[in-house]
Amino acid sequence: MNGLIPKLNQKKRGFSMNSSKQNKDFTMVPNELFRDGSLSIKEIGLYSYLAYRSFGGNGISCYPSQKRMIKDLKMGSRCTLRKVLNRLVESNFLRIKKGSNYYGSSLYLLTKPKKEASE
Repeated sequence: MNGLIPKLNQKKRGFSMNSSKQNKDFTMVPNELFRDGSLSIKEIGLYSYLAYRSFGGNGISCYPSQKRMIKDLKMGSRCTLRKVLNRLVESNFLRIKKGSNYYGSSLYLLTKPKKEASE
């Protein structure tokens, strides 16, 4: 148990993990995913999956194949996956750089929508 329970760090007003595995056993996603109010559970789940699959857990970019995403998330079909991806793009939570014939998989860039000036 030693080192597994987060301790309150009064200086930073947050939690700190006393473990060498810091940030490796969980995936962080922006609260805006939930505050948006228009995203479905599939869209939130796909965004979370892409954050999990990101390079070294950086939460910024990754390149899993569509076949891999369908298998891992049990999406059903490419059509369903594309609809969910397109919805994330429309909501400004995701940008996609199409892969080439040589490199294959597309690059998925996770983003957070900018707050509107009226908020």
